[in-house]
Amino acid sequence: MQLDVTARRAGEGVQSLLRRLASLVGGLVVVAVLISTATFATGWWVFEGSSTWLVVGGILCLIPVAAAAIGWLLVHGAARYAPRLIADVTTFLQSPSPSAQVLIDYDTGQAIGMSAKSFSGLQADLETRKADLPALYIGVRAITKVPGLAAITVLSMIGVGALGTILLIGGLID
Repeated sequence: MQLDVTARRAGEGVQSLLRRLASLVGGLVVVAVLISTATFATGWWVFEGSSTWLVVGGILCLIPVAAAAIGWLLVHGAARYAPRLIADVTTFLQSPSPSAQVLIDYDTGQAIGMSAKSFSGLQADLETRKADLPALYIGVRAITKVPGLAAITVLSMIGVGALGTILLIGGLID
């Protein structure tokens, strides 16, 4: 009985984290598309539709959109498996594994998945068991990859937005 309660708490913690990541990544996709589209259109106008801008500008403007879209796909792929997550956590906790401590503190029986500093041990263990525990594997993969993709998205949006601003000022001066 204690294991079921613990697994439910840990599973709900992972699901809560996935929901937060989904809202973050959803907003990033929209903003990345807006900034990239505006910058690409400005460059198209400034460079008068040159094929060089089509290639170079297209690649530069796709970086934030691609990073955000990959994050969105990871989170929404994990959401498909959400109903199975608690069962996977229960199965995972039933087998002795040192990486299970990332999800549960055995002294108190409390789920700590929300406060773990590193999921690296859990990732390594789940990599070997991804066929048995697909929901947990995909959920942890999304939790570990999406923040990095979000950082890439934000930094590249800043760069693309700055480029768009410079192109706009240059185009207006010209």
